[in-house]
Amino acid sequence: MLLISQVMLWVAVIALAIAVLALARQVGVLHERIAPVGALALGRGPQTGEAAPRLTVRTLAGDALEIGGPQPGGALRLLFFVSPTCPICKSLLPTVKAFAQSEHLDLLLVGDGDLQQQRQMAARHDVALERFVNAPEAGRAFQVAKLPYAVLVNELGVIAAQGLVNSREHLESLISAHELGLRSVQDYLARQRAASSG
Repeated sequence: MLLISQVMLWVAVIALAIAVLALARQVGVLHERIAPVGALALGRGPQTGEAAPRLTVRTLAGDALEIGGPQPGGALRLLFFVSPTCPICKSLLPTVKAFAQSEHLDLLLVGDGDLQQQRQMAARHDVALERFVNAPEAGRAFQVAKLPYAVLVNELGVIAAQGLVNSREHLESLISAHELGLRSVQDYLARQRAASSG
């Protein structure tokens, strides 16, 4: 009986080892097939690689501020289009602030709508009024149809990356696309497909 139980135990251990190896291989295959998480670039408005529209807008503090054009100091500027009535915008705003700080980005919130609600949103999330603009013309110029939307503008005033964002991973994909010279995650996927079929 002892010998039979030992043999059965070893058979079970070997079967489990084979199952673990098969699962590990399958995880590797899935990892290769799953697309990276990225901000979804919409196919309208100024595109990545084109000059950002140059606009002079007013901050909530009342100062004039230029969007587009070369950046003094050479920093990347992150335009984050938000609305006080957008729940995702409000929940993502602390993440966007932390991300902009860690990546040394010049963060500018762009809103469109009731000025008082935007001031309340800025106060609630500890955003300086100089870093928040009420500019419906900016939304029209970039043709932002859905929120929250982010546009990364490089030091030369050129759109480096853009897309719908709802997580830190989406924000990070904007930086990755800029560093890799990609227009969007869709561009990356198209390149991957071309490489695998070629």
